[in-house]
Order: sequence, then C-alpha cells, then structure tokens
Amino acid sequence: MLQSLHIRHFALIEELHIHFGDGLTIFTGETGAGKSILLDAMGMLAGKRASASFVRQGTESFVVEGAFFFSNENEVLQQVLAANHIEAEDGQLVISRQFRRNGRGTTLINGTLVPLTTVKQIGEQLLDIHGQYDNRLIFDAAYHVEILDSLTPALTEARRAYDLAYKTWARIVKEIKTLQKEESEKARLLSVLEFQIKEIEAAQLREGEDDELEHHIKTAAHSEHIKNNIQDMLFAFEGGERQKGLLEQLETVQRVLLKTASYDPSFQEMATRLEALIYEVADVHDSLVSYAEAFDFDERALDRMQSRLAVIEKLKRKYGFSIPHILAFLARSQKEYERLEESESVLAALQKKEREAAQTAKEKAAGLQVLRLQAAKDFQQQMTATLKELGMARSRIAFHIEPMREITPLGAATVALYFSANAGEAMMPLVKIASGGEISRIALALKSVSGCTQAEKTMIFDEIDVGISGQTGVQVAKHIRKLCQDGQIFCITHLPQTAAAADKHYFIYKQEIEGRTVSQVKALTAEEHVQEIARMFGGDDIREAGLTAARGLIAKSKQSDCETVGGS
Repeated sequence: MLQSLHIRHFALIEELHIHFGDGLTIFTGETGAGKSILLDAMGMLAGKRASASFVRQGTESFVVEGAFFFSNENEVLQQVLAANHIEAEDGQLVISRQFRRNGRGTTLINGTLVPLTTVKQIGEQLLDIHGQYDNRLIFDAAYHVEILDSLTPALTEARRAYDLAYKTWARIVKEIKTLQKEESEKARLLSVLEFQIKEIEAAQLREGEDDELEHHIKTAAHSEHIKNNIQDMLFAFEGGERQKGLLEQLETVQRVLLKTASYDPSFQEMATRLEALIYEVADVHDSLVSYAEAFDFDERALDRMQSRLAVIEKLKRKYGFSIPHILAFLARSQKEYERLEESESVLAALQKKEREAAQTAKEKAAGLQVLRLQAAKDFQQQMTATLKELGMARSRIAFHIEPMREITPLGAATVALYFSANAGEAMMPLVKIASGGEISRIALALKSVSGCTQAEKTMIFDEIDVGISGQTGVQVAKHIRKLCQDGQIFCITHLPQTAAAADKHYFIYKQEIEGRTVSQVKALTAEEHVQEIARMFGGDDIREAGLTAARGLIAKSKQSDCETVGGS
C-alpha cells in the first residue's frame, strides 16, 4: 500500500506531499490540470523510463519518493529484496528516484542504490497500473494463466499438483541431458581425469611440505652467510690469543664484584644477578656450537629440494593454490571418474524415471485441462455479464486453451484471453484488438470476477470510465468499490458517478504563481466533495439542484457497498 508520495520539480509540479489511506482515492480536475502528470510521477516508482521532459523548466532535476507498506507474506518481493541486499524493517519500503536534465539518474530503495530493473521488479509487486496506454499486466500471458488457475480451489490445487509433477520431470530431463552430453565425450573426460589423478597421486603430497621445503631452501641458499656469521659469533663468545671472549670477560667481572662485595654488601646482589646471566650466555653459546657441528651444506640436497618444490608449485598452478586444495581436487576427480564409469547404468535408470515422471505429468495435465475448461465456461458467463454492466454489452471474452501435446510448464500448449468488442466479429487475442478504454474496463472486470488481487498492491485506474455515462458509470463505480474493500485503489476520472464513490477525493488544478503555471493538488472536505461532484454534473454554474443530485449520488454509492455488484 502506498502510504505517502513526495514530488519535487516534476513537469508542472513544484512541490507536493500527499499521505494516503486505504479504500478508494479519487483524483478529478479540469483537462490539462495535471492528472496525467501525477500518474507519470507514480509510474516512476514502478520503474518506468524517465525523460528530461519531466524535469520542471528552470530546474536541473526532479525527485519522486514513495513510502510503501507490504506484508511479509509476499514471497516474490522478499526474494527480490534479499537478492539486492535491501533491508526492510516492519514492512516499510521507500523508493526514491532522482533524474537530472542531462539524462543521468539515481534510484534508492531504503537507502540502497539499485538499478532500474530492480525498481521494476519491486514496483510490479507494489503497484498495478491500468490506464488507456499502460496495461502491460493484462497483456501478459502469464497473468492470464494466473487468473484462470485461481478461479476455483480445485483448479488451484490441480495446478499446484501439475507444477510439482512438471518440476520433477524437468529435473530428471536436465540430468539426462547432462549425462548424454558427457557420454559423447566420456572417453576424453575419463582420459583427462585419469591423467590428473595419476599426476597428483604420483607427487605423494603431504600437508605443510611446501612450507618446510621453502624454509630449508632459504637456509641452504644462505649457507655461506650463516657459516661466516656462526664463526663471528663463536669468536665473540670464546675470544682468541689477543682478545678475551665474552664468557671470560663476564667471569672476570663476576670475580671483581665478589671481591668488592667484601667492602660493600650491595655488590653481592649484582654478582648474583650476573651469575644467572653467565649461565644464559653459556647456554646460548652451547646451542650455537651444536648448530655449527650439525650444519652441513649439501648442494645436491638443495637441488633436490628445489626440484620437489617446483613440482608442488606446478600442481598448485593447475589444481589449487595450496596442498589442501590440490588434495580436495584429487578427491573430487576420483569421485567424478567413478561416476562417469558408472554413467551407463545411471543413464538407463534416469531414462526409466523420466518415462514414469512424463506419464505422471501428462495425467496431471489432463485433469488440469478438464478443470480449466469447466472454470473457463463459468468465467466467460460472468465476464460477459460484468462487461455488459460496464457498458460493453456486445463484447465477448473467453479463455483460449489448447491441450498439451508436449510437456510444458503451463500444462497446456496455449492459455490466452481472446476478445471481441462487437457482435459478429471473431474473437482474437486480447492484446491485438482491445482499445485503451476497453482494456481498463476489462481489467476492472477481470479483477472483479476472478478476485485475482493482492490487498497490499495499490491499483491505479486512469480514465477507466472514458466514453461512458449514466447507469454504466454507476456500475463501474460499484465494481471499483467492491475491489477497494480488500485494499487501496487510486482512480483518475471525469465521471461524477465514479467520483461519488470516493473515500478520499483530491482535486487537481493549475495555478499561476509569480508568472509560472503550477499544478496543485487539494484534499477536498466533505462539502467540497459534494460541490465537485455537482460541478462534474453541470459545469462551474453550480446550483442547488446540482448539489442535491450530487448528495444523492454520493449516498447511493455508499449504499452500494452493502449490495452485490450487478444487483439493482
């Protein structure tokens, strides 16, 4: 449901804030006042293409923002939000579109920058627009199938059962195609896998081996430096003929400290500390001597280590960036090798499953076809009666359903709505022959008869009542009132019968401000609502008779909420 709308610098609109409720919201106004501009602005929230012509003269960009509320039961919307990492707390969504005169624009949903395709996906779940020139949904074959299969509970359940059977069959077919493709190049794949497995197994890899080799190679590569440094360190520890070593010098200092301690006891503590240090230094010296005795540089050993590391690095480049990854690749290759060797028996088993799944799908499709034909017959009768009430007495509409010959996702070869506007003319696909005004009323009839609506979706009807008047207009209003009991409907109209049914009535008008024309929107009070209905009846010269007629029409529209659509 659309809770609020903010528009700035859009065509003739300077700045506009509107808060909406549920029920039926009516927009009226003189021709050219800006009703179509308001619809275009709402279309921005549904992902329609923007144009520089929408940017108000004298400004550089327009902004359209809409705040929506939706229920967590809308799984499609939840999936789109999750895929685009959009967080929506408490079912709140704010769509904001800015478009600049230079053709660049940005779109944010709850503060997250998104592409226009995402806005379209989300907009389809929030807005259902039906105008003379914007009825994309009603031309969508998938929507026709959705309407048909929701007509009765039994049909809905049959479609669900078929979908399950189809998905099972399609999954098996996909597995068979994968195996058959592999079978055609099975020998090559087995040869490649065998080579890879043998190459890795021959290396006899051990985790951590590469790190050890790198350490030993680094040490061996600097053996001369290490040997020279050891000699320098041992000389510093042990000294020579002309220079005492570090150990001997420390022992000399200790003796002097002990001798001095006889004069001042504080030197005893220093001597004790130095004794501990002498033990540490001696231990380091012994470790250095042990390392020097064990150190043996072997150039052939270095060559062997470098060759071994080269083998490991080659395997890393081919199969993984570490030994654990190479070993994991080996495990997968072994498993795939075994699977390919057994593929013939697996393929035979899958083909048997496919025949069984295909038979099940065909049986489900046959049952679905029977229920569809039954529901379509009742649907045609109800639609014919409803369209007659909506001023299309000679029109006919029906589902064209061709039975399934090959298994399809629909459970039929074709499901489409066919339409004829005039007696004696053959019915043809709806998308090819219906006019704009007819389409809007057909959309209303479809929703009224099928009940295929979503409470959280805002339905927008633009000029749905064009070319009709009188009792037909009353019937259009009745059907709209019936639909808005389950949600929110916006309707742009010139017809007083439709406007009289409003829960909330907005008047759109043009005003000149500082030499510039601005479209304004005013929420009408109850009395202003009556006056606007009277104006729509008789023009600007509003008289008491017109006001009385307007009040009567409003009262009648409210009473119809309690009546069955199509009744007296």
